[in-house]
Amino acid sequence: MTTQDKLKKLWNNPLFFMQNLMKVVNKDGELVKFKLNPEQKYLLQHETKYNIVLKSRQLGISTMAVAQSIYIATTKPHSTCLLMSYSIQSATEIFNKLKQLYNEMADPIKVPIFNNNKKELSFTNGSHIICTTCGNKDVCRGATINFAHISEVAFCKDTIQQQLIAIEQALTPHGIIILESTANGMNYFQEIWGKAERGESMYKPFFFSWIDDKSMFAEEYKEFCDRYIQLHGALPTDKQLTSEEKLLMNKGASLEQIVWRRMKIANTSEKAFKQEFPSEPLEAFISTGNNIFDAQMIHENLIGIDNFKPIKKDAISKNFPVSLKSWLNNGLTIWNLPKIGQKFYIGCDTSEGIGKDYSAFEILNANCEQCAEFKSNNIKPYAYAKILREIGVFYNNANLIIEKMSAGHTVVDKLYNEYQYKNMYSYMEYDARSQCMLPKIGWMTNTKSKPMLVNDYVEMFETKQMIIKSKDLLQEMKVFEFSNDGKMGAIIGSHDDLCMSMGMAIQGVKCGINYH
Repeated sequence: MTTQDKLKKLWNNPLFFMQNLMKVVNKDGELVKFKLNPEQKYLLQHETKYNIVLKSRQLGISTMAVAQSIYIATTKPHSTCLLMSYSIQSATEIFNKLKQLYNEMADPIKVPIFNNNKKELSFTNGSHIICTTCGNKDVCRGATINFAHISEVAFCKDTIQQQLIAIEQALTPHGIIILESTANGMNYFQEIWGKAERGESMYKPFFFSWIDDKSMFAEEYKEFCDRYIQLHGALPTDKQLTSEEKLLMNKGASLEQIVWRRMKIANTSEKAFKQEFPSEPLEAFISTGNNIFDAQMIHENLIGIDNFKPIKKDAISKNFPVSLKSWLNNGLTIWNLPKIGQKFYIGCDTSEGIGKDYSAFEILNANCEQCAEFKSNNIKPYAYAKILREIGVFYNNANLIIEKMSAGHTVVDKLYNEYQYKNMYSYMEYDARSQCMLPKIGWMTNTKSKPMLVNDYVEMFETKQMIIKSKDLLQEMKVFEFSNDGKMGAIIGSHDDLCMSMGMAIQGVKCGINYH
């Protein structure tokens, strides 16, 4: 490779640029070449225009973003890069990191600085790197932004929402924005993350678990393991691991990491550990409420969840409705096909189909075994009614338990009057006109019926009287809780449509109603 080829590669490859031209101070205070860790490298190589990063602590994402800003300012003249953080102290630390990375670059490569103040580096090629705090109303006003990194978004002031809109509008067509943070409870960052994870926004989600990088805390792993052996004589055996620890090992955690986790929890709390060092996104957003379903039992169910294999399209029965085949494994998951004489109960939650809440259903047989599941947030009530009719008939004229709130009224009416589907759950209600109790089709959720639905669901689950095969359902159960105001439901930014559907299906089984 000629010198010209090397220079071209430097200019066109940010990874090559950083690892060959930049130096960082390691934990021992030594100046070494900047070798990106797996998380830094993955983000750099897979980022798009809009990116959001949920991570464990101390993974070096901010350092990578600072290095990327130098690369862009150097190789793309007249660029503006924004490095924003939640506090003056944090912004100062980022600015110091920026100057350190820049100063240690080789003189023939680095672009000269003509202005160096407490918040900005201005280069002779017309580029700028600005370090500031969230809430600064004047930042980049009227400017275009080529690169923006907002560090610890979850800790930013309430003004971050308006400021983010302004930054997005200032982003160039080929610009890059990275929102990065550890979790800090239920706030605006969690909302953005949730939308990205569900594919409801332009942001691409990146999650980096504490399990993934075995080298970051390698010395601490050894220190904690040595202390554990001093206290207990040996490291724990497989039989001594909890179900949650086994699940973590299935995710890739080493025994040393498990011991490190145990000792960290002993020093603080499990809740604090999961927020700082999550193994999955849901763990990061610890709510102030109280979980309704037993978390340990959910973990136990998740361990064996992969044993339940959904039926593939090519294995589906010939009499399966043609209209539903496009939904199979694309919103509709089936584990068990109906057999002659079996009874089935379908709990149905309905939305307006405008991309927000989900229309969902869960199918149970009489033994409370989960047989099928459906979830979609873009299906209109009239189309959902048709799906329910088709799936209901397929599952031996199953009993439909349909929540009547909002669009549910439309679904019930269409099923009963247009499709003549009569096998639907009903309840008795006093009619003032006739002065007697009359049957009303559908499930009505209120302050009396919801606690009954939820408590029956909890009992069936925790006494192991039901079989759950859906990972998505178990994940919803993780975030289904009592809030501080006494309400039951999903934490802010999450959904409980599958949970409510399963609760209604259980009510169907409980009543044992099956009309023909």
